[in-house]
Amino acid sequence: MKFKIIRSKFIEGLKKVQNIVAGKGSLQIIQNTMLEAKGGKLNLVTTDLDISIRSTVDCEVVEEGATTLPVKLLSSTIAACAEGVVELDADAQDRARISAGSASFRLSGMPVADFPPLPASEDAFAYEIPQATLREMLRKTSYAVSQDETRKTLKGVLMSFKDGKLTMVATDGRRLALVEHEIEFPAAAERDIILPSKVVAELQRSLGGDGVVKITIEKSQVSFNLGDTQIYSKLLDEIYPNYRQVIPSNCGQHIVVDRKLLLDAIDRASVMTMEESSSVRLTFDSNQLLVSSVAADIGEAKDIVPIKYSGEKIEIVFNPAFVKDPLKAIDEDEVTIELNNGSSPAIIRCSVPFLYVMMPLRIN
Repeated sequence: MKFKIIRSKFIEGLKKVQNIVAGKGSLQIIQNTMLEAKGGKLNLVTTDLDISIRSTVDCEVVEEGATTLPVKLLSSTIAACAEGVVELDADAQDRARISAGSASFRLSGMPVADFPPLPASEDAFAYEIPQATLREMLRKTSYAVSQDETRKTLKGVLMSFKDGKLTMVATDGRRLALVEHEIEFPAAAERDIILPSKVVAELQRSLGGDGVVKITIEKSQVSFNLGDTQIYSKLLDEIYPNYRQVIPSNCGQHIVVDRKLLLDAIDRASVMTMEESSSVRLTFDSNQLLVSSVAADIGEAKDIVPIKYSGEKIEIVFNPAFVKDPLKAIDEDEVTIELNNGSSPAIIRCSVPFLYVMMPLRIN
């Protein structure tokens, strides 16, 4: 195999695949990236056996072929080269010579035959959605995924294709984020899948602002075709809990507040919170919200935010991160907070099909 490629193009391809690499202690072959030069393209593939990713960049193919090379060392090598044309030549023993200007390097690789193949793609229906839309849906939900290793079902994002729309949900049992987007698909294609958090993070890195992403679901795996990048992942083999039952059906109080003002006030109040007892108190009164926090033997913080509200006085306590996370993830100027009293769940809504449920803290 032999090809020539512009250094910046090579780095671009490597950056897209180098996050999906098995760590030390794993098989050596899956610490490598497969390089295949064919038809004027260079395909780069990495896998950790749960997730695989392929990136395609343009190159000048002198001799078609393939090899595998240590991806981290290869990335460091190409990054050290001067900008310009990089030439890579691999022999039958998978020994690669890299030339760039006056510099040259040698790397030892492993046979392609030892590299795990990409998942087979069968003829299946592909859902299509704009890349920017999917990226925003993940941004609005992924922060609520559980970090508890014992709750495998909640360590991913639900993608539910039903009733002519894609619904995405994430919850850790104490809060829930949900967002919806209408897309077209046949009734026969209705189904639910749970995306592992690792592939969610990779999608957020890879999704661009232009073009569509094609989502293909086959048995226990899913693939995302982004054009010059394809991501394959195993799915969580779990049944997602009935998230609808934790969304309050009727809230008596509705408060409208400026999103940025509320976020800034929570930030200021958080200065006085301690990690082991992190909490902020929200006191809703006639057209004003008092945001406060107290840290024993340290101090207190207070801030007042104007709101649109004329109901009874309500005091409620939350983990400040649980309030800030959805406010950071949405862009609307105003949000509506719905609740019944100081001990019931609260809902945050905005002008887009998004809602966020959070449980209050019980402070003695």
